Amino acid sequence: MTSARTTTGADRLLAMFVDNVRRTRDRGLSNIHIEDETVVAGKITVRGRRVHNFGDCSYLGLGTDGRLRDGARRAIDRFGTSYSSSIAYTAVPLYRDLKERMVAIMGAPAALAPTTTLAHCSALPVLIRAGDVALIDSAVHNSVQMACQLLTATGIEVQPIPHGDPSELTQAVESALDRTSGKVWYLADGVYSMSGGTAPFDVLVDLLDQHDRLWAYVDDAHGFSWRGEGGRGLAVDRMGWHDRLVIAVGLAKAFGSAGGVVATPDPQLIELIEMVGPPLSFGGPITPPTLGASVASADIHLSPELGLLQAEERDRIDLVNRTAASFGIPLVSFDHTPIFFTEIGRMDTMLELVDSMLDDGFYLNGAMFPIVPHRRAGLRFTVTNSIEPDAVVAMLERLRHHMHRTNTLDQVTIDLRRESPSVDLG
Repeated sequence: MTSARTTTGADRLLAMFVDNVRRTRDRGLSNIHIEDETVVAGKITVRGRRVHNFGDCSYLGLGTDGRLRDGARRAIDRFGTSYSSSIAYTAVPLYRDLKERMVAIMGAPAALAPTTTLAHCSALPVLIRAGDVALIDSAVHNSVQMACQLLTATGIEVQPIPHGDPSELTQAVESALDRTSGKVWYLADGVYSMSGGTAPFDVLVDLLDQHDRLWAYVDDAHGFSWRGEGGRGLAVDRMGWHDRLVIAVGLAKAFGSAGGVVATPDPQLIELIEMVGPPLSFGGPITPPTLGASVASADIHLSPELGLLQAEERDRIDLVNRTAASFGIPLVSFDHTPIFFTEIGRMDTMLELVDSMLDDGFYLNGAMFPIVPHRRAGLRFTVTNSIEPDAVVAMLERLRHHMHRTNTLDQVTIDLRRESPSVDLG
């Protein structure tokens, strides 16, 4: 006779996760299939109504740009919808074309991957070796945490550290250096995908300068393209290229296509990742239409037009920060990034606010456990060049109204004075 299985903490967390997803799905607020026959930048159709899309991460508005569409069509005409071969054997010439452009954009040697997640899974097991220690910011993107499971499986120590605390980071680095003769890696996001906050760039540069066995691996998927020379991203823009800095970026956000890139000043490390990174050797390639769109986007990034697009996005970010502060909307971060989050608390209230904003013509992302901590549900919204300034102000006005109506503003205690929303922290 077998004994009954004991319910674990992991079981309870999974049950809570499933329940939250079902509740959100049952209200029609997740897994939404937009009703548009053709996507037009800045708006989507949900529940039969055209609404402003504040859930889009195509920050420069390139996802629907005609030049990227044409690049994808030309690639299909030349190479078909799929060229099915590992790039270790053969690849279409667009791979070479895109890599040359990404090296120019990043200002460093670079390797291509089909997605940012696969970029992490290719790079981290190659870069971080036996005897090394990996310190991961507790809020680092799930794709990095997934790749760290590959490290744990090989016996490498992976230690989470508190998010957003420079003193904790300093102590963790020094402690890890004391207990290993290998390298210590710090893994973080350049821009955190839910809060819009940024990595402690200044502290990280100081630590890299002080400790020659410390390396930094930064996922800058949400900082790429809309910021930095050539669009190389917020992390490199703020830190410069350091000999012991590795950057991973995603092409599915502001860049307007899809794919991932790993870059670092050492060409031998890039060659090693390309040769033995498992997903790059054994996985499928980037498809021709994606490569064609990416080459078209890269050409825009290497042209004077990029500066105009970046300036337009900076203006949108400034507008959100100024207006939210004047309306008393408590954003978790006033960092100068295109991602914003306001904490609501109870999941039911959050869902009611998402519903109300949809009724008013604005789509925002609802976030609940495990995307954010339990009982700290909230609204996440983004701003892109495809959203008109008048729509930004109108959305924030309605958000303030509904937060007052639900008494949310009285319950949230985030101190708006802790950062100046009028200052570009970059």
